[in-house]
Amino acid sequence: MEPQSPDPNQPLQPQQMPAQPSEPPQPIQQPASLKPAYDRPEAAGLHPMVVLQPGEQIVATLKRHPFGIVSMYISAVFGLIIAGLLAFVLLPHLLDQYNVGGGNVTTLVYGGLGIVVIGMVVILAVATTVYWQNQWVITTDSITQISQNSLFGRQVSQLSMDNLEDVTVIQDGILPHMFNYGILKAETAGERSKFQFPYCPNPNEYARRILEVHEQFLEERRNIQNRP
Repeated sequence: MEPQSPDPNQPLQPQQMPAQPSEPPQPIQQPASLKPAYDRPEAAGLHPMVVLQPGEQIVATLKRHPFGIVSMYISAVFGLIIAGLLAFVLLPHLLDQYNVGGGNVTTLVYGGLGIVVIGMVVILAVATTVYWQNQWVITTDSITQISQNSLFGRQVSQLSMDNLEDVTVIQDGILPHMFNYGILKAETAGERSKFQFPYCPNPNEYARRILEVHEQFLEERRNIQNRP
C-alpha cells in the first residue's frame, strides 16, 4: 500500500520536540584575587580582635626578630654557668662551715642546682610564648598592635591610616645593623604615640610599605571627596 500524501487543505501541526531537562544555573565563581581579605587563607590565624572590613586587604603581619629571644637564651645559659660555678665552689664551703646537711652536701648542691635549672626552663618557656605573641597586623585601612605583656596580660590597639602622621625607624648600635632589626614607630599628631614595635625585622622595608599604604589611603580619600 502506498503512503497517503498529506492533504494540502489541512493545517500543518507543529512538530513536538522532546523536552530537555533544564540545568540549574551555576553560581558565578569569583576570582580569588577579587575576594575580600577576610575570605582569604592568609586571613586565617589572626587574633580575634583583628576585625577586617569588606574590601580591606592585609598588607603584612609583623612578628619580632629572633635576635631578641636568642639573646635571652644566651643570657640564661650564662646565668646557669655562673650559678653552677657558685654552687660547686662556694656552697659546699658554706654548708660545711655552718654544719648544714651533714655528709649530704653534694646531694644538696645537685638538688639546688636542679631546681634552678627547672625554674629557668619554665621561665624561658613562658618568656618565649609572650615574646612571639607580640605582633602588628598592617592592612590597607589601619595598623593593629597586639601587645602581650605577660602570659595572661594582653592589650590590643588600632591606629587608623587616617590618623597616621609619620613612621620612624630606630637602629642604635652595631647589632641592629648587623642583624637588620630595630624599633618601628607609628606616630600620630598630638600626644606621643604608643605604637612602637621593638625587635622589628627589616624595619626600613616595613616603614616604606606603611608609608606607601598611607599614601594610597589618602589618595583614595581625595578621589572620593572630589567625585561630583
